[in-house]
Amino acid sequence: MSRIRFEWNVESQQVQRFDGEDARAKRRRRRNLLLLATLVLSLLAVIALGLALLRQRVHDVETQYRQLLQDTVKAEVATLRIGDLYSFLNTQNPDDSDWLAEQRRMFRRYSALKADGAIELTGNILALEIDQSRARVLVQENINGSPYARLWFYQRSGAGWRHIAPDFSFWGEASTLESDKLAVNYRAADQQFARQVSAALTAWIKLGCDLLDCGNLPRLTVDIEPNAETHALWVDETALRLRLRSPYVDIARADTPFDGQRQLLVSGMLAERLVNAHGNSLMAQYPHDASFLQRASIAWLGEKFTRFDSGALLMRSIAEKYGDDAIARILAQLSATSDMSILEVVIGQPLEDAELDWRDFIAWRLTLEDELIREGRQDEWLKLYDTVDESVRLAAYDRYSRGATARSYQVVDQVIWSRANGWPQLRATVQVRGGSGAADEIILFNLVNSVWKRAS
Repeated sequence: MSRIRFEWNVESQQVQRFDGEDARAKRRRRRNLLLLATLVLSLLAVIALGLALLRQRVHDVETQYRQLLQDTVKAEVATLRIGDLYSFLNTQNPDDSDWLAEQRRMFRRYSALKADGAIELTGNILALEIDQSRARVLVQENINGSPYARLWFYQRSGAGWRHIAPDFSFWGEASTLESDKLAVNYRAADQQFARQVSAALTAWIKLGCDLLDCGNLPRLTVDIEPNAETHALWVDETALRLRLRSPYVDIARADTPFDGQRQLLVSGMLAERLVNAHGNSLMAQYPHDASFLQRASIAWLGEKFTRFDSGALLMRSIAEKYGDDAIARILAQLSATSDMSILEVVIGQPLEDAELDWRDFIAWRLTLEDELIREGRQDEWLKLYDTVDESVRLAAYDRYSRGATARSYQVVDQVIWSRANGWPQLRATVQVRGGSGAADEIILFNLVNSVWKRAS
């Protein structure tokens, strides 16, 4: 046994002696690995430092270009402020003659506003975006004390930044605001406008469908585009696809780009679509009262959306007295040739006792008379009168024979009373404006079979 262990020990020592690495070679290998690692780390550090320096240099250049652009904008505003046309035109693109002509006209408009004390050229930059050699800047100016914003575009060259015509290709990245009832497609420059449009239309659709039966109304899609030809247009009214023009193509309120004027336009279009949906796309026939009721209902619904006075006095008084659902019932029962007697059916009491405001309806009737006279539609015109009274009929024919002149009517007051025979009569105080000025007239209407007919 001892011999066997001895031989094994000898063999073990031989294996260790023959397989072991030389110590000096091992040190050299370790030193080489350390050197290689050091070189790699140094190279990586140099690359990182180079990238950092390059990034800093790019940042410095971008900062320089950004500052130069801000200075250019402020200098351009200063030329407008002091009325220096030559210096103002020097900030414009010299290679675009049409743009230079447009900017000359713009300079004159600014001069007129300054002369009236209506504008303050603040030069405040509300937003700024640079993409290589092009840029867009949102610049504030105050008009009659309200903040407005214009979107200016610039191109950089060896001469610095120059103001150029609007660049529709640089309106920003495309985005969409979505909900169950609405999708608003827009580009970055219109972000604030799109958010306000989305919030308003979402609320309007909910309110409109609460008031009226919208049926299977599709989701409304709104496309905000800088190159749209009109401020608002149905691309497909049935599918509820609406196109809006970006307000920044011209000028927009800085705080509310979806301003009152645009709200009135869009709310009217949406109200008309909802009223049509509720009434199964009824086409009210002119000159029947149905055409007034349908149009007045649209105006009333638009007023509910925006809370701007639409002048829909009759429909407003019906809703206030008998509830908003009364308007929905009127529209549901309306036929193409309905007259005002439909109101008596809906509200359930005689019109003379209904305490309604008839002023906008009376003004419409008086305007309708003039239109029918000009168009030579005598039979339809005569139906607007209570011809039982011979004197009323003769006065009406005399008015018809004289023809209609360009006039406008505003009913400033109404009183409903009973005549000696007990029949209701409406006495309207009407301000008539025409070529000879304005004058007040008293015009009478008799209630005949639940329809107001002229009696004077």
